[in-house]
Amino acid sequence: MPKSQAAKAEDKYRVTNWPDYDRALVRRGDVTVWFEEDFLRHHWHGKATGNRGKPLKYSDTAIQTLLMLKAVFGLPYRAVEGLAGSLMRLMGVALPVPDHTQMSRRAKRLEVAIPRRERSGPVHLVVDSTGLKIYGEGEWKVRQHGAGKRRTWRKVHLAVDGNAKDVIGVEVTTVEWADGEVFEGLVEQVEGPMEQIDGDGAYDTRSAYEVAVSREARLVVPPRDNAVPWEDGHPRNDALRQIAEQGMAAWKKATGYHCRSLAENAMYRLKQLFDGSLASRLFETQVTEVHVRIAAMNVMTYLGMPISVRVGRVPS
Repeated sequence: MPKSQAAKAEDKYRVTNWPDYDRALVRRGDVTVWFEEDFLRHHWHGKATGNRGKPLKYSDTAIQTLLMLKAVFGLPYRAVEGLAGSLMRLMGVALPVPDHTQMSRRAKRLEVAIPRRERSGPVHLVVDSTGLKIYGEGEWKVRQHGAGKRRTWRKVHLAVDGNAKDVIGVEVTTVEWADGEVFEGLVEQVEGPMEQIDGDGAYDTRSAYEVAVSREARLVVPPRDNAVPWEDGHPRNDALRQIAEQGMAAWKKATGYHCRSLAENAMYRLKQLFDGSLASRLFETQVTEVHVRIAAMNVMTYLGMPISVRVGRVPS
């Protein structure tokens, strides 16, 4: 193969657990995965909190269940109300269903419970961020004045377990927030010990290293361009020295930095499984919308994920 072609070759992978993964993909469309009868019977109604006022008619779990149906099947609120009512009748469950306006109101302040499995050992954490589209100006202005929509974004920051591949930390911000500013909030959501945290050059900050040290974890990020050593003994200096001696590719391989691609894969899955944009208009509801999608994505991850092995290289 000519050298020019060899330089463009890409790794080729094969899924080794296709039958199991195929069944997992089918189960994602099984309504009983998202609307489990016995669980609903015990968690549908709101409970007394000890505070003044009447308890909520529907629990946060009930609202989250309906919002997950909305996210997974791409339904508007009214269709979710109709689907939930029909499922109750089919299951013979005498439970009321909140109307679409109540679902919308509760979504503003809902604290989403993102499912997480227990860890068997120290976590290899991978962090990254991506943008989801929202729209500013409405259709009325477009029709009246012919003006195009002003596209805006929300930034989603994820912390992914490099072994289990589930999301164990999420933050939603406006685009003005830098990745390094949100890093501490992501790490605080991770329970238990951590051995390593991988991120791109946006996390090459003193504060990020301080957060990693406080959790007794090794921070692996490529130093920024034209980076200079910091004070003696700082862990960032080791990265600079190793990259100078071995080269960037060898450093990434030696440190296990290739696991960072799992965060990029999580971003890709978030946009492919759901829409790459947010439907909600209020920031509080947009946060809930993202958290519900992450909760659903973790459920899909636990149903089964592909196991891929490298089988060769092919020209791109």
